[in-house]
Amino acid sequence: MKVAIHLCLLLGFSSLSGAQAQSLDDELGGFDEPVLTDKAVTPILEDDVPSAWTLSGSLSFSAAYDYTQNRPTAGQSDKRGMSRARPKASFKLKGNLPDQFALPVRMLAEVSAAHEMVYSLRGRNDYNDTVKNSFERDVILGEAYISAELGNGFELTLGRQTIVWGTSENLRVVDIINPLDRRELGMVDIEDVRLPLGMARGDYVSGPWTATALIIPHIRFNKTAPAYSAYDPSNGGAAQNDLPADELNNAELAFALRGNFSGWDISFHAANIYNDAGHKEMVDGVQRIRHSRINMFGLSGDVALGNWLVKGEAAHLDGLQTLGDPGKDFQRSDVLAGVEFTGLRDASVSFEIVNRHLYGWSPALTGEGLKKNSQEYAIRFSGNYLHDRLHITALSTRISPLTKGGGFSRASIEYDLRDALSITGGITAYHDGTRSPFNGIGDNDRVFFEIKKSF
Repeated sequence: MKVAIHLCLLLGFSSLSGAQAQSLDDELGGFDEPVLTDKAVTPILEDDVPSAWTLSGSLSFSAAYDYTQNRPTAGQSDKRGMSRARPKASFKLKGNLPDQFALPVRMLAEVSAAHEMVYSLRGRNDYNDTVKNSFERDVILGEAYISAELGNGFELTLGRQTIVWGTSENLRVVDIINPLDRRELGMVDIEDVRLPLGMARGDYVSGPWTATALIIPHIRFNKTAPAYSAYDPSNGGAAQNDLPADELNNAELAFALRGNFSGWDISFHAANIYNDAGHKEMVDGVQRIRHSRINMFGLSGDVALGNWLVKGEAAHLDGLQTLGDPGKDFQRSDVLAGVEFTGLRDASVSFEIVNRHLYGWSPALTGEGLKKNSQEYAIRFSGNYLHDRLHITALSTRISPLTKGGGFSRASIEYDLRDALSITGGITAYHDGTRSPFNGIGDNDRVFFEIKKSF
């Protein structure tokens, strides 16, 4: 029955991809830059001068329905049926300080607030306090920084920032700076779940090369599913985190050198940071999650070959620790290869695969799900149709598919009712497996819906 439901829904999404196609326009983010033309420039009256500051954002309502949850046993919460009814407001303020300042200075601040209504609709007593505390009033401060151009190619940025390294859109190899919000796995892409960190960032640009240095005193790790939630397979038995203090002595350090050339790019990366995922460790007879200090040296790049974009990443990490062999530092090498094909009419398809090789592996590590070699892959389809008003996305990821490590598949359709107003519907199906974080969450399949007004 579950397979039939998946096939019907996914076939419904696929059938829309045959609609009349039109051209695909790229959306450019960031701060607006002036457009220079050869045409005469009409003088702008003082009253028509645009403000140096802009406020944008969105208002949305999202809902989800879990259709494969099992009937609860005595003492457990009923997780079947509606699992989300969430209004959300997001705001972004950005602008430039007045020209009277000696240096060009820009600022940005983001904040969002969501309220989960499903607890009141279904009965608050059916939910554990840890779940309600995590989602009911969810106020998130996003990026918030000030940046100054110091001249001669130097720029300094201070505040909460998100750093995106590498070429992959779905899998992480060198992209290890920002932790992730993993409370609801697979519901949105990686780009929407990175958690900003307070840091000092310095950039130097010379020709095609950009050098970046990071000092990160703000220590923060992945947000995991709260105890007793649908994404907590331990049902409240997961080990608790040990967090280092936010202080300069614990600051994380990172460096990158990027070269952008005609038709190809290359980047070099190095970092000394805490391991976001952490490892289990026995502390005074109690299992805790500790985060060892690791070093990472990496390389990434891509090259355009006609309608094909070939991408690759490689990283070597040392300082990893485990529960099965406590006190020993392990090394791991990750290698990613991927291709993206844009030759389809108004659509693209990409495939990425990564192999992670753990040095010094022994059978003592089997209980943690650690393997000498493990693979992850992701395949994605993206299409834009009906004069770029209909957007179809399908994504499937797997960990160690030959040994059934687990993963998820998601398909969604977004339709622009008019400018800045859209509706989205889709399905996320989870593939239960032997590897964290997908072991024990196979019953969380859900359909979802969102209506969103941007401004």
